[in-house]
Amino acid sequence: MSRQCLRCDSYNDPEALHCNQCGSPLVGDGSAPGNRSSAFSGWLLLLILMVGVGIYRWGIPSDNSSTPDRTDNPGSMETGDHLEQESALGTDLIDLDTTRSVDESSGGDKGVQLLWGWVDVEDPMGLSLSKIPGVVTSDGWLAIPRRSLLGAHQVLFRRGLAGEAQVVEGFFRKGDDLSLWRIEKSPDLVSAPLAPWDPDRPVWRVGATGRRQSWSPQGPMTRIGFFLRRSVNSSAPSVLVQDDAIVGWVPGDHLPGAWFWVGQDEDRLVGASLREFQLAEFYGGQIAAARILLDPIVDDLVALEGLARAIGRPRLLAVGEIPTPYHRQKLALATLDRLKHGLASTAPGAYFDILSLEEFIWLEAPPLASLWLSLALKAGDESRLTRAVQAGDVILDQFGNSDHWHDSVQLLPHLWRAGAEAYRSRGALDIASNWIVEGRKRFPGDDALRLLDAERLLDEGELVASDELLAIAVVRADLKAFRQGLLERLELARRIAGRILIRFTPGSSVIRTTALVGGVPINFVVDTGASATSIPSSALVALGIHIDENTPRRLIRTASDEFEAPIVPLPEVDLEGAVVAGMTATVLDLPGQSDTGLLGMDFLSKFRIDLDVERGWLLLEPR
Repeated sequence: MSRQCLRCDSYNDPEALHCNQCGSPLVGDGSAPGNRSSAFSGWLLLLILMVGVGIYRWGIPSDNSSTPDRTDNPGSMETGDHLEQESALGTDLIDLDTTRSVDESSGGDKGVQLLWGWVDVEDPMGLSLSKIPGVVTSDGWLAIPRRSLLGAHQVLFRRGLAGEAQVVEGFFRKGDDLSLWRIEKSPDLVSAPLAPWDPDRPVWRVGATGRRQSWSPQGPMTRIGFFLRRSVNSSAPSVLVQDDAIVGWVPGDHLPGAWFWVGQDEDRLVGASLREFQLAEFYGGQIAAARILLDPIVDDLVALEGLARAIGRPRLLAVGEIPTPYHRQKLALATLDRLKHGLASTAPGAYFDILSLEEFIWLEAPPLASLWLSLALKAGDESRLTRAVQAGDVILDQFGNSDHWHDSVQLLPHLWRAGAEAYRSRGALDIASNWIVEGRKRFPGDDALRLLDAERLLDEGELVASDELLAIAVVRADLKAFRQGLLERLELARRIAGRILIRFTPGSSVIRTTALVGGVPINFVVDTGASATSIPSSALVALGIHIDENTPRRLIRTASDEFEAPIVPLPEVDLEGAVVAGMTATVLDLPGQSDTGLLGMDFLSKFRIDLDVERGWLLLEPR
């Protein structure tokens, strides 16, 4: 006895374990006594379905209700019909992966078969681009909306079920909303053939559940490629049948309207590859370049380079056509992850170099811009910081008042400070000063830039202007310490105004310095307890001084010795701008310091002296 499938009602060989039509397990033939449990499960499932249909029909008038039957007027059948009622259940609740026969009792043509199934569309990374209901013709052709195929690498019909097949070619025109795509036809494929629509013959709309209604389309139609499109208010997917053949489709939510085929018979169609479709519709566009961000196998820098390339490519897709996995929010999240890798890497500059502000404007993702600027800040070199502040000027000009760009704007003063420090660290003081001045123009309220500007003014001797900037208090602890140091420098600068500052090691009891004697540099120890100045004998040749028996001498007494030392006239002595002429000096080699002289009070008495050992400075003011 043949075994009937409880899922699609088809009959199979007695020894079959799975349905030849839908692939479902066969639990019994319905009469074998040894399989009552399976048979009971099948009848229980059927009873539940019947109860569900009864409840459903309770809320919506049935064909036998007092509501006028709209099938009596086929020309008016556009909305509110049984196909539209099915859509209220939701497509996910309809079993599409099966074969439906047109119901003879409702007036259909005998023997018409419709093979329904889900069409799964995937991209090269295995991401699901769409899943749509479809009906295949006897020669394996499916009608698939253009939007559902954009970016596709593989298209499967009836995945994981009997009759699973892959789309191998398509019949399409560039830009057309609907096109035909052929699957690898299996020998046991049973479905209606494709035929051009004949406006003089009746048409039946058949839904995914097998229910159908007669329909005579009225009103204007639009010719799109090999289809005529008619507006129809229905979200329920269905197929249009005429004379035992498929003549059109109603894709439902995926593509509005009823689409009547008016092209060639299916045995005359010549297909192109799925790759050719992508070359015509998708490859070379912005989204095609940017979607590499979503591939986890691809290196960060390669993926980000794809994003950078996307900006210069044509915008092939309208916003509503972009596949859901490639929406900008998802591309932005992928970019975020990759930029975070860059921030944690030892080469953040490489991540920064690939991108520009344009990419983040295109992605509509301001937070990513601040992360990108942080990469330049971490890299810390002058060229990247220069590029970052140039992008910052664009942000200020175009988005300075936008809350979405707040984080990026807050980061810009840090870039200007980092640039000034970078140039100053390599001795480019003029460039560093320009960075500070320009940064202050853009961010006059930034405390750190203000203190850097005060330091610049101190270095240039602009004490009044520096004092004005330092008079403003700061909140941050690190800036408080910086400000205090600048205030001490300002105090010192005021004290030495018009005076000469001699610096030495703070806290040292010995003040070592170098003075020019007749233009010759000689090392000295400053000694306020010594009445006379001395020079080492090693300096005589450089000074052009000759000693003989006529040279006057001075008696020198030490704790262990007593001797006479020559006294020689000195040319002008210049200590950091403190100049004394007409001095004499004793020629004397200090113990252990044969190249060092002694600068005594005969020099120092010409000045008012202000000595601060703790700070390490000696101030000389001419009397």
